[in-house]
Parts: sequence; C-alpha cells; structure tokens
Amino acid sequence: MQPISPSAADYIKSAKAGIESVEYIDDLIREYLLFRGFKDTLKALEVDLQGDHDKGFNAEKIVDELLGMATGLDADGLLEYWQYMSYRFFSHLSPKYHRTTRMFEKRLIRLFLVSAINADKREKIRQFMDRHGKALGQQGGDWIPWLGLEYVDEPSTRPEFEAHFSDDWLVSLRSALTDFIQTVFPAMAVPRIMLFDKDRREREALQNRLKICEEQLNGETKIKALELSCMSSSLVEDHIGGVAVAWSPNLKPATAELAADSIATIDQSLGVIQTNEPSSILKVSQEDVFLEHNSGINLAMFSATGALIASYDDESILKIWSPDLASTAPKLKNELDFTVNAMAWDKKHTHLLYLYDEDGYLHTLNTNTNLMSRQLLLERRHPWIQSMQASSASSTLLTVSSTKPEGTSDLSVLIWDANANKTIASKRLAPVAESHGVCAALNHNGNLAALAYNTGQVRLLDTRTLETVASISTKQKGLCSAVFSLDEDSLMVVTETGGLTQWSLRRDSQMTAESSLSMGVDGGVVSADSRLDYERVAFTPDRESIVIAPKDQCLVFNVDSAALTDTMRRHKDLVSCVDFVADRSLSASEDGTIRVARYRKV
Repeated sequence: MQPISPSAADYIKSAKAGIESVEYIDDLIREYLLFRGFKDTLKALEVDLQGDHDKGFNAEKIVDELLGMATGLDADGLLEYWQYMSYRFFSHLSPKYHRTTRMFEKRLIRLFLVSAINADKREKIRQFMDRHGKALGQQGGDWIPWLGLEYVDEPSTRPEFEAHFSDDWLVSLRSALTDFIQTVFPAMAVPRIMLFDKDRREREALQNRLKICEEQLNGETKIKALELSCMSSSLVEDHIGGVAVAWSPNLKPATAELAADSIATIDQSLGVIQTNEPSSILKVSQEDVFLEHNSGINLAMFSATGALIASYDDESILKIWSPDLASTAPKLKNELDFTVNAMAWDKKHTHLLYLYDEDGYLHTLNTNTNLMSRQLLLERRHPWIQSMQASSASSTLLTVSSTKPEGTSDLSVLIWDANANKTIASKRLAPVAESHGVCAALNHNGNLAALAYNTGQVRLLDTRTLETVASISTKQKGLCSAVFSLDEDSLMVVTETGGLTQWSLRRDSQMTAESSLSMGVDGGVVSADSRLDYERVAFTPDRESIVIAPKDQCLVFNVDSAALTDTMRRHKDLVSCVDFVADRSLSASEDGTIRVARYRKV
C-alpha cells in the first residue's frame, strides 16, 4: 500500500491559506516575543516589516510598487526590484512560466520608456539605453524599433508604439501582472508555522480514517479474497470459450458491467481487455537532431503533411524548415517584432501558418512568399490565449482566451474564418470553480469542440453556434490534453500526472476505461517540471499510441495497454513541446535543439 500523501492541489490550497493569513501569523509572533521578553528581537522584527519587499505577500501592493517605479522613471529601482522578485519567487516556478516572466519584464521596461516620453524626459531614455541598450539589442525581434524611441517624433502615432501609450494597455498590464503574482505565491514552499492549523486538521482526519480502516480490515480481506477467486474462474471460462482475456496491471475497468460489455465492443475501450490478436506497437526506427536555434524553443509544430516544421524561440526568431535533408523547400527565418503565444498550421492550405501574439493579433504567414498579414482577434477583456486549434475540414480557427493567465476566470471562445477574415461566432463562457487552465480539441469536421478544464470538467460545444451540447464530469484533477477518438464515439483525456481515461460520447458520458502512463518518477510523486501540459502531449493520428515528455525525454506508450513501447534520446534541457504527424514526431527543448523521430509498427 502506498503511503498517504497530500496532492499538489491540496498543498497549493493550504499554502494559499497560509499566505493569506500572514498578518495574523505576524501578530502571533509579536505576542510570543513579548511573552518571552525578547524586546530587541521584536524591534528588529518591526524594522524588517517596515522594509518588507514582499509587501506581506499582497500582490496589489507589489504591482503598485513596480508600476510606481516605472512611471516615476526609477529604472534602477525597477530592475533591482524585478530581479529580487525573480530570485525570490519566479525562479521556483515550472519552466513553462519562464516566458511569462520575461514578457512582464519587457512590458515594465516599455512602461518606463513610454512614461519618459509622456514626461518629456527623453534624456532618461538615453541614460537607460546607454546602460542596457546593447543587451536589449542582442535580444533582437520586437526590441529593435524601441532602441531608437528617443529620436522618434510623436511615437504614440506610430503603429509599433501606439498600443503602449493607451490607458487600456496600462490597465491591462496592472490586472494581468496582479493576477500572475497572485498565482505565484501559492506555489511557494511555505514554513511549517503557516501550515500548523492545516496539519492539526489533517492529523484528526487521519486518526478517524485509521479507526475506520481498522474496523473494516477483516471484512475487506474477505472481499479481496472473493474477488481473486472470481477473477481466476472468469479467466478459465474465457479461455475455454476461445477468447484469451489478459488483464493489464496498469489498467482497471471503470465498472464490472463495463468489463463484460468490452468483450463484445473492444474498440470502445482503451484496452482494458485484449483479444488474442494483440494490437501493433510503435518503435523508433530513425532519430535525427536539428540545431536550428541558438536559444530555448517555445513552440514547434509540423505542417499538416509533415513536410515542414515551424519553430519559434526565446529571441522571437521564427523558422520554417524541412526535416528532410533531400527537401527542396526554402528555409525561412523571420526576426519577429512581436511575441508569439500560440501557433497553428492551416490544415487545408498547408502553406499558411497562423501566429497569435501577446496583444491579441492573429498573423497569417504565407510560407510560399514569406509575406505576413494580421488581424485583431482579441477582446481587451480576455488577453490570455489558452488554446488555438485549426479545423481539419476548413480554414477556420478556434481560439480560447481568458482574463487571467491561468484560465481562472470566464473564457472567450471565438471561431475565426481565415479565408473571409471575419469572426463566425464568439461567446463568453462562465468560469468553472477553481479552474487554473483549459485545453481544447476539435473533431474531424470542426463542428464539435471539447474544452477540458484542469478541474476535471469537459464542455462540448457546437462550433457553429458555440452552444454547449453536453458536459462530462471526469472528477480527475489536472486535465491537460483532450482528443477525439478516431471514430469520434468517445473522448480521451490526459492528466498532468499521466492519467489516461476514455469517455463515451454516446453512453451518457460514461467512462469506458482508465489507465496510467508511467512517467518514471520515484514514489509516485510528480515534480513540477515533470508535470505534463498541453504542449507536451501528442497522440498518433490513429489514436493507437501517445507521446509524452515529462522532463527532457519523449516516452512512447501504447494506448490499449498503457505499456511503454519506446523512448527518444534525451535533450540537455527540458522539453517544451511535442508534435506528431503521419509516421514521425518531434520534440523541441529549451536547449535549442529539435529531435525528429520516424516510427514503424511491429
């Protein structure tokens, strides 16, 4: 039996409660010091509290301090305080947040530059650029126009600067940065004194559970013995009947009735029961490594045919290239002046690539001509893109965005016709309680969308009207990926800890099977950098296999048996995203490399 340990969600919830009670704990410490007569220590505590950089873990006060330094033209104070925040809080976050912290740093610096223009103190810009301009210039991309801001007349009228001079931009920055910092605090490792009340309640609950377990121990032992006897008898009867039934140790039927039904409808399950005709498994036949980038890769994706790869890195460099050495396709390199937060290839017109930037613009790149156009999609109220999916049947896009970085608020769902450059449908969806993220999937014709919330809720939408046609309560925390089965009778979802379940779309949304993908962690505890997210999960087109990247390596599993069938070579740093098309997969890493593997079935 595995030792009982609190889940990550429970820990975050308790840490959040401890941080929210920090003023109460400060008062307790004051009382204790007075009680013990430690007056000098109490005076030192009061001095430290007056200069508290953490502001009592009040996100609004921290944001006020940062924005005040930027608008007050205190560049040194701003950079020093942000460096403190990065070391104190951001350095402990999962690598998937690194891009977000860099984005906020960039926005704060630009607020300083804009404030200098508004205050007619361009010498402040000159002083700043003398000290930091070279480092910003080496980042390239969208920083290049800003290096000459001091010499631009009326920059608020120039298209590359005008958005940053609006009041809405500052309001959006304040709101987004506050929300982000509020999500950072609960991820901290807090001292025990902030968890003492939670520990007391847990001890009481464990004592009650222990008492109940002792009372039921004898009865449970008898029940397990009976179950083993019945299973053995069932295996014999099935063998006599001509069907060899194999029970995988990694899988368990959702219900007893389901196990019986699955013999007749094996294709509706994840492989809880296998016939005497084993399904094929996927093996790596060839693997190549490509050194296309000099910095960490954020996004990488195959085109619909697999002939091209689009990859985007930390320096805002976008490359379009072929993994086939014999290919005659031209290689494109673009230094973008915007930050890409989502990317998707057109499935019908395979030379078109869609890029969604941080300001809500959709850029369409024609890879044949290397020409780019843009359209504004974003409502200002929903600046955070959660998912972007391209339809396989038409040039339409599904975008899901939120008002907060982790999807904790209401969502804006939008269907965009790329051919007509217009919105077909849009709708705001009410928030799901305690949700911190959402991923999306489209069926083969793009008429049905699935929104999977990390709380375990799944919402099915008719994309023509964006009306909710069904919902599924999986009761599984940490959903990070969803995909329709090949026959579209069911939906498969993956959790960030490797849980894999399949849900019927025709049988009252019942779970048809459940399995667990072993991610090679010790003691069953999945660390923050090992937890999966949407960009590190990819199913094969036939839905028979799945590729995941919990750390620095891709693992290939058979969906039916949940068995590990092969692995790719390790990167030198964490994998940021994976993709699969036809008979090949890719894995992009923060070390700047991309590995492309070809597979064969055995």
